[in-house]
Amino acid sequence: MSLRLGQSGRGRSQHTVSFLIAFVITWQATGPAWAWGRLGHRVVAEFADRHLNPTVRAEIAQILEPGESLADASTWADENRTRIHGSGPWHFADVPLDEDRYDDRLAGSGQIVPKLREFRTILADRTRPPAARCQALRFVVHLVGDLHQPLHVGEHQDRGGNTLQIHFYRRKTSLHHLWDDLILEHRTRGEDRWVAELSAIDDPISRSAAMDGTIEDWATGSLHAAQQAYQNPRTGRRIEPGEVLEDAYYESNLPIVRRQLYLAGTRLAWVLTDALRPE
Repeated sequence: MSLRLGQSGRGRSQHTVSFLIAFVITWQATGPAWAWGRLGHRVVAEFADRHLNPTVRAEIAQILEPGESLADASTWADENRTRIHGSGPWHFADVPLDEDRYDDRLAGSGQIVPKLREFRTILADRTRPPAARCQALRFVVHLVGDLHQPLHVGEHQDRGGNTLQIHFYRRKTSLHHLWDDLILEHRTRGEDRWVAELSAIDDPISRSAAMDGTIEDWATGSLHAAQQAYQNPRTGRRIEPGEVLEDAYYESNLPIVRRQLYLAGTRLAWVLTDALRPE
């Protein structure tokens, strides 16, 4: 028996298309966001690159594809997320906001800390195949950035702020996207200007303090930043769905964004230098 697409069939087809479009829009609004977005990741990598010695920089150039900069490598893990099966949980940890410290046992399905350790080990192993070390380098650059985006460490009830819908001035968005992109872009979209701002707060004392502690300590710092990210400074209470966040929120959290980017770039330079030190 053949199937014919009559009037009712066309109606069902149109309904299906409409449903799929609505599903995609909903998925884009609530799906996993990418930490710091393209701008933030590239700024972290560019700032780190300025702190690498020529020997480490030369080895990085040998590991990456010809012409691929550290900034280019910083977004590779997001751009290839669907191709690398099961890599989604590598980008975050779901730690409840009321915890005092990061612990692997509290991270839910998120694997960012153990995966960062794993990729750092692969990168440091010069007996590994070049393709494995190249992928490891790209992930190290990316995951150090992710680790310092507060909403990639704190809170599991709303998927790191992905399902918490708010308004940033007049723009409807999620709290996660606000931290990925909008606070940075509200300040400036210029990579060079952001790198210059990080350089302005850089000094030997700050650099030494940034490199102190373990990866778990770094994650704990992001958790503490996440606790503030969920507070509305105008009301002194936790942000509720639909709230409008404007100057008070932006001005309160811009210094935290700047600090987290600085810490990420400084620590990335340290991790790369440590992993690629001469044998």
